[in-house]
Amino acid sequence: MNIKKALLKEHSKKQALKISSYIGSSQVRFDELMKCFFDDDWRLNQCAAYTMNFTVERNPQLFKKHLKKSVLNLTTPKHDAVKRNTLRILVNFIIPEKLLGIVVDICFNFLASPKEPTAVKYFSMEILFREAKKEPDLFHEIKILINDQMPLGSPGFKNKGQKILNYIHKYTQIE
Repeated sequence: MNIKKALLKEHSKKQALKISSYIGSSQVRFDELMKCFFDDDWRLNQCAAYTMNFTVERNPQLFKKHLKKSVLNLTTPKHDAVKRNTLRILVNFIIPEKLLGIVVDICFNFLASPKEPTAVKYFSMEILFREAKKEPDLFHEIKILINDQMPLGSPGFKNKGQKILNYIHKYTQIE
């Protein structure tokens, strides 16, 4: 299978799963998918991001080689799907200390931006919340950002935001 051609043929869950099954646990095939993910064509990025998510869900070890480049790619993504799917993977990935500061900064920027889609904010909150459990000083900043956006937030944002605020209040006594 030519992964690039398959990605551009059709953008659907069925096609993404088909390509993901073809990749399986092959690092060589996953590397080919990641070339598409980092390509200059935003449409190819979008399709590759969706397939990448399904593939990493089944074989997370494949992503490790591409972790740093994927994190840096979040600073100049060509499509929201790149942000959404990269963050979705990072939620369940142990981020090395050397990349943690960059990831936290990116997530704070996404969470603070009024232009970011709900899913990007949702996954950013998840990552920040996880890291704040290890670095409690982050809770105060997270709380401020969530509270600022609650009145105009989507139902998904409000739901996740309220859960995080409840945790922060219960376990840290930050008012």
